Amino acid sequence: AMFLAGSSVFALLYAVQPMMPLLSAEFGLSAADASWVLSISTLTLAISLLLSSLLSEFFDQRSLMIVAVASTAVLSLLCALAQNYTQLLWLRALLGLALGGMPALAITYLSSEVPAARLSQTIGFYIAGTALGGMLGRAFGALLSDQFSWRLALLLLSLAGLAAAWQFQRTLPKT
Repeated sequence: AMFLAGSSVFALLYAVQPMMPLLSAEFGLSAADASWVLSISTLTLAISLLLSSLLSEFFDQRSLMIVAVASTAVLSLLCALAQNYTQLLWLRALLGLALGGMPALAITYLSSEVPAARLSQTIGFYIAGTALGGMLGRAFGALLSDQFSWRLALLLLSLAGLAAAWQFQRTLPKT
């Protein structure tokens, strides 16, 4: 469950990286301006990592992670429907905020739920999932946007993210 969720959110975070030239062309942007589509998400992700840790003091970690994974997919879906670049940036900023709930809480959740003998292996598996997700997001984002459009690429990746969120909430053990 943790491998799947980590893969999903980081795939959706980095999927836009190969789409930057397409965004630049569609919205008439410089390369620097187009790069904000990823930069704004990583900036708000950094902020969210701090906020999510605070929220976990008041709310169930499992629920917060499920909301983070599902919200990331929904916001990515909305990005595919953005009417202009400003709207896309706002949605990507919200995506970064939503996404932060997953990595901020994953290690803490695993530390409290996994036996000590398997903890290192389990954390390694989660981290591998995030790295794989980032790579797959870039690869499939590039392939799909080359074949179709950046909007359809985000739509398809978002639908995969929604499926991952559903599977995550179904299989993640309760605390």
